[in-house]
Amino acid sequence: MNARFWSTFVFLLAFGVQGVHAQSFPTGDPFRPLIADPTEPRFFVSVLDLHAGTPSYTIASVGAGTNFGLYRWPGERPGEGWQLGVDALVASQFNLDTGSDDLINTDFRIGVPLSYRRGSFSGRAKLFHQSSHLGDEIILSGNAPARENLSIEALDFVLAWEGASWRVYGGGFYLLSSDIADQKEGGLHAGLDYSGRAPVLFGARLVGGIDLRSFEETDWRIGTSVKLGLEFGRARPERRGVTVLLEGYNGPAPFGQFYTTYVKSYGVALQFDH
Repeated sequence: MNARFWSTFVFLLAFGVQGVHAQSFPTGDPFRPLIADPTEPRFFVSVLDLHAGTPSYTIASVGAGTNFGLYRWPGERPGEGWQLGVDALVASQFNLDTGSDDLINTDFRIGVPLSYRRGSFSGRAKLFHQSSHLGDEIILSGNAPARENLSIEALDFVLAWEGASWRVYGGGFYLLSSDIADQKEGGLHAGLDYSGRAPVLFGARLVGGIDLRSFEETDWRIGTSVKLGLEFGRARPERRGVTVLLEGYNGPAPFGQFYTTYVKSYGVALQFDH
């Protein structure tokens, strides 16, 4: 990653484009986080049974991420308008079947999202950088895959429509640059969310979603992420609380160095929302 380019770019976006009517450092976001997207910036910990070919593993997946609003240009109604921010996610996987819970892989993502909402329609476009790194223990084990210098800059976007508690969305991905020669550029993204409004158990609300991603680089094979659980605490847009989820995944691995490996996983997750 060109650190000078990105730091200058973020600085100019954050402080050079604010208008007279912009609100500084708003809370929340006009575009709600995607429930089942495994790359959404959030704080979480999950324990998964992972199948990659013949072997299976018990892994812990841990993430620390957030979306920080810089400026919002309000719309006609509360929660509407445009928002510019910065988001980041660090996500790691650990092999719990080893004595020292070996680190498998860590992904670093930082992005500049621009989001919008008006009525039932919302959208988000994001320019982001991602780099991925194998864990030391897996490298020393002698069973590590061939290391890829996976460092990319990309643009992704998604448009959504909401009705009652449901939201359907679709979008795409375009690779701008990569350290891997001849990496293919296109990708598609779609999904469906449900965010219940009424308490169903112990004061919690039912939430769930299915997220589908497909990339030209992996021959358009679909990665399917499914999550279903209970959301405790404040509802959005003032969301703060904990979500307990059952989750499953089938498709090309959603973590960096193994992106060409076909995996299946299922397990439980604890998500901390703020």
